[in-house]
Amino acid sequence: MPETGPSAPEQPNEPNAPENGTLIDAGAELVQTVVTYVRQETGDIVHEKVVLPTQKAGGTVALAIGVALVLFAGLMFVSAGALILLASWIGWPAALFAVGGALIIGAAAIALVRTRSMQK
Repeated sequence: MPETGPSAPEQPNEPNAPENGTLIDAGAELVQTVVTYVRQETGDIVHEKVVLPTQKAGGTVALAIGVALVLFAGLMFVSAGALILLASWIGWPAALFAVGGALIIGAAAIALVRTRSMQK
């Protein structure tokens, strides 16, 4: 007579197989994890070493352009005032020559100081 109770205990087909899938699935998951990690780390490095310094440089350039525009406007007002004052004292041709010469000499002096400081 055959037994009506439970038969022999069932054993898994492959005792060393991963529970979540095959070995190929585990390898693919490992590769995906490594790729995700590398992308995250390189993203952090790029953000720290490239993006932040570029943002700081952009802010510095924007500030420098703003300062240059304000200085240019101020220089034009001072030049116009000096021109009108000198024109009343020495005449228009001499006043134009004096103010233009002062601006050229000032620009040359700034360029000279800047090139000397860059050479050091």
